[in-house]
Amino acid sequence: MMTPTLLTDERMQAFLRDGYVTLDAGLPAEFHQDVHGLITELYASHGNPGNDILPRVPALHDVLSSPDVHGALHSLLGPDYLLHPHRHCHQNVAGSKGQRMHQDSYEADQNVRHHRVRWLMAFYYPHDVDASNGPSSIVPATQYLTGKDQHGNPDELPVLGQAGTVTIVHYDLWHRATPNAATADRFMVKFLFTRMAEPSPTDWQHDGRPW
Repeated sequence: MMTPTLLTDERMQAFLRDGYVTLDAGLPAEFHQDVHGLITELYASHGNPGNDILPRVPALHDVLSSPDVHGALHSLLGPDYLLHPHRHCHQNVAGSKGQRMHQDSYEADQNVRHHRVRWLMAFYYPHDVDASNGPSSIVPATQYLTGKDQHGNPDELPVLGQAGTVTIVHYDLWHRATPNAATADRFMVKFLFTRMAEPSPTDWQHDGRPW
């Protein structure tokens, strides 16, 4: 795995406040085109592969091991973080009405919810995503709230970006898939990660100044 590019103090503070960080995997456009093509072909021939999306599209390992993505996970969960075996490719079909805002349930973890950073999700787009084709949407700074009524109806933030965009979110952040008004399906691959040890004060790029 490549040397991680760790998060700065400012980006760590922003994550703790807002519950997300958006990165670029730093791979060429042709790479994402190939991944998108493989996923589209896989869905057409076999349907949703569920947890098998990673072994069926092994190039996704390159996204997760890229310096910025690996570095953000290292910074937030420690150097020995675990890629959970549950992962899922979300197909937001053309013309969909989207989802309701929600928090995900945990995989074999009854200790819900974790206000400390124990679990993360990463959303990877293998193609360009704009507001028209059903992006994922988040409500920043809601990872510490356990009921939708606690945060009322704040403005949601569509997660947009070019192919290769990876958004890492606190597992408890409220989110949803928005309506897809485009003529093509939108794909997003979701990965889960968990912390294996208590945090060290130097897991990220700390400059020594007190917060």
